[in-house]
Amino acid sequence: MPENQVATTGARGTLESDRRRARLARFLHTRSTLIAVLVLVAGSMLLNVAHVRFYPLVSPVDELQHIDYLYRAPEVIRAGDKIEQDAMHEEACRGIANWPVPACSDNVRYDPKVFQELGTNTAAIYTPLYYTITKVIATPLRWIFGFDSLVTAARLVGGLWLAAGLVMTFVVARRFGAHRAPTVAVLLAAAATPNVILPAATITPDAAALLVGASLVWAVLWWEENPRRRWWLVTLLSLVAVAFKALNIIVVVLVALFLVLRYLQRRFWPSGVDDDDSTTGHAPRAEPTLLQSLACIAAMSVVAIAGAAGYVLFTQANAIGSSDGVAMAARISAAAFPMEGFLSHIGVFLQVFYAPGWFVTVPMIGPLVQQVVGLFTFAGTFAAAFLVDRVPRSARILAGSLLIVGVVGAPMIIAFSYISSGIYVPIPGRYALTLVPAGLAVACATVQRRSAQLICVLAGGFFYLIVLGWLLVS
Repeated sequence: MPENQVATTGARGTLESDRRRARLARFLHTRSTLIAVLVLVAGSMLLNVAHVRFYPLVSPVDELQHIDYLYRAPEVIRAGDKIEQDAMHEEACRGIANWPVPACSDNVRYDPKVFQELGTNTAAIYTPLYYTITKVIATPLRWIFGFDSLVTAARLVGGLWLAAGLVMTFVVARRFGAHRAPTVAVLLAAAATPNVILPAATITPDAAALLVGASLVWAVLWWEENPRRRWWLVTLLSLVAVAFKALNIIVVVLVALFLVLRYLQRRFWPSGVDDDDSTTGHAPRAEPTLLQSLACIAAMSVVAIAGAAGYVLFTQANAIGSSDGVAMAARISAAAFPMEGFLSHIGVFLQVFYAPGWFVTVPMIGPLVQQVVGLFTFAGTFAAAFLVDRVPRSARILAGSLLIVGVVGAPMIIAFSYISSGIYVPIPGRYALTLVPAGLAVACATVQRRSAQLICVLAGGFFYLIVLGWLLVS
């Protein structure tokens, strides 16, 4: 055989061997990712089912109002509306902590005045979006599994909201180079914290917060790959975010700030580990220009502000009654700008796993897990911003954006609430839920050493299992 023919044959064999190895690598990558997603979905649903079984009571975190909205969806609740019989029946039969309820009966008409807030539905500030989607999924589930309550089925739908949020957070973390196993373990431990599991297993728009926050962060990263054509998704998701809950505008502020800092970083500090690094596999086709960045920021900001403020104005114009005598309205009404509260809340969102507050369904263990996961998230965010140089620049910029929003985010919400509605509410932990996916994704990306990954797998799995076990045996 001629020498050149032998060389050609050898080259072909090498090329074919490389192709087989590449196909095997893609298969293993896809299989590993699929397994990770399945574990997250199964873990979320199992935790949700355990909590729904363990905690049948109505949550004192405004769940009565949300149950009423669920039953009436897609109807728009108006300010001053009274809760209806279905919701009152649920609370009478389930009970609620720290509030006397009438006897459970299928043959009595309940008086709204004996329920919280004199029976006024205080959820009029929310659009019907979350309630309608949840009801559409819960109604056939109720029929298929024979549940005697729409609330039980809807609470189980919360497991789907949680699973979707964790999967999207996993996708964002992988774009930052996070490894699969420790990321899955950390996300499952985060799901077991009081701030996450309670809204995921009760009726509240906060059930969708993780999905909203993770999806918007992912959309911005996706937009960077093709800024000329993909701006529409960032804009659409910004509107969807505030349609679920007006105060979700905090995550819109986060990604808008990210885009500003991202452009400045490209313009003035172009060196460093970039997003075409092998850890991510997602290289931007062309860096967004100043005009493209400004246009995207403007579009998402305008629709978010218009959506949030517009619905607040709509509820005020559509009100059918006064809030006089309603305890909640009296507690949160502010005659003057709450300067003390504004200043005292500076920096509270530096910890995205903000203290769960006075009510948790998993005492002692839940807050302990949340403290550990919260410390990990803050430490990882701080490290990504200032200490670790092996994460992509996009992760570093997102970490810096989180720290800035952590300082000013809660005061911004207080100012927005006062300007739009004349109220002051001390910020509860659930207001930071849409920031949690970004914090978790960035923190997981910093875990690169094998020893650290092993610790995350063991600790995350232990925390998840101890909370799950407590729910199952209590």
